[in-house]
Amino acid sequence: MRIKSLAIGIVLTAAAAGMMAAARPTPATLDVRVPGVVVLATPPSLNDVLDIVLGKGEEARVTEMLSARTSDASRVERITAALMREAKRANLQAPLLVGVLLTENPDLEPRATSAAGARGLMQVMPFHAGHWGCPSSDLFDIDSNICYGVRILADNLRHSRDLRSALLRYNGCVRGTNTPDCYLYAARVYRLTRRNDVN
Repeated sequence: MRIKSLAIGIVLTAAAAGMMAAARPTPATLDVRVPGVVVLATPPSLNDVLDIVLGKGEEARVTEMLSARTSDASRVERITAALMREAKRANLQAPLLVGVLLTENPDLEPRATSAAGARGLMQVMPFHAGHWGCPSSDLFDIDSNICYGVRILADNLRHSRDLRSALLRYNGCVRGTNTPDCYLYAARVYRLTRRNDVN
């Protein structure tokens, strides 16, 4: 019960500090310190407020992000549905998955193949086919490819010390020798994730 009341107190303290901060100019991030706990709160952007007021959900934002990359509405619909389904199954945020997908395949070409042999939207290596409980081993199939990509990323997250390490493993950048400049991969994903989450 003490933990619950402490959590409620933190939320109320953060909310009160946020209301007081709204009355005067402040930096973009509010830092509220409670013994043993640090709460960082960022004021919502205008887009966040409009999404709440107008009821625009995460699926609509994903569709909008992907539509900016291709005029094929049917493809966008299939990719969005697969991303939302697999994000929910893996308990991952859809904007992160969109960031990975757009880093791997910015043109949203389901039949893309890399020089290393990675295939499809999320650039899955062929040796993964048939090993992750996905509906098909066809890595060019939109639903299957996203299923494999998300499950591989989720597994990397479980076995890595942090998100950056998991993303580097996803890219095959375990020792920094497989892909030139692969150490920049996580930063690219973060940039696309933030851009897509905010816009």
